[in-house]
Amino acid sequence: MCKAIALSQDETSIKSYLDLMRTWMKDTTSLVALSLASGRVIGVAVTRINSNSDKSDTYNRVQNFEGDALEKIMGLVNALIKRSNMYKEFDCDIYLRVHVLCVHPSYQQKGVGTALLKVCTQVASILDMSAVGAIFTSGLSQSLALKMGFRFIAEIRYSRWVVNDRVVFDDTGKGNYSAAFMGIPCE
Repeated sequence: MCKAIALSQDETSIKSYLDLMRTWMKDTTSLVALSLASGRVIGVAVTRINSNSDKSDTYNRVQNFEGDALEKIMGLVNALIKRSNMYKEFDCDIYLRVHVLCVHPSYQQKGVGTALLKVCTQVASILDMSAVGAIFTSGLSQSLALKMGFRFIAEIRYSRWVVNDRVVFDDTGKGNYSAAFMGIPCE
C-alpha cells in the first residue's frame, strides 16, 4: 500500500506516520529484531494492546492524519478495523494488535517476519490475552499469516477501494489484491 500510494515521497505523511508509531510504541509491547552479526535493527513489530471496554481501538478512527498519502492509507485501515470485530470473533475483551510489521529488505523472506509474529503471540499469551490481530497488505504477508494459523476477519480488495470515483490503490503489484485484517488465537 505504501509503495502504491507513494508514501515515501510525501514528507508530511512520513512525519505524521512516525508520530503515530511513537504513540503506538508508548505501550512498550513493541518488538525489535536485531542482527546477531552487526547489531543493526532488521525488523520491527509495532504493537498495542486494544481493549473493548476501554475502546482503545477507536484512537485511529477519530484522529486527523496529516499528509495525503497517510490519509488514504489510514482510510482503508480504519475501514478494515470497523468491518472486523476481534472482540466478538475471539470472545475477548483485549487483544494485541500489530500496527506495523516491517522487515529490512535485505532480511525479507528469511523468517524474520515469522519470528516477530510468533513472539507477538507469545507476548500476548504472557499478558493473558487470547488473540493477536494484524492488517496484512500483500499477498505474501497474507500467505505467511495463514501458514502461521491466522484467519481472515475482514478484507477489502484494492480494486474496490474507491474515493471520489477513483480507485485509490491502483498499482499494488502482482499478487497484492487486498488488505486483510487477520487474527490468531493465543495458546
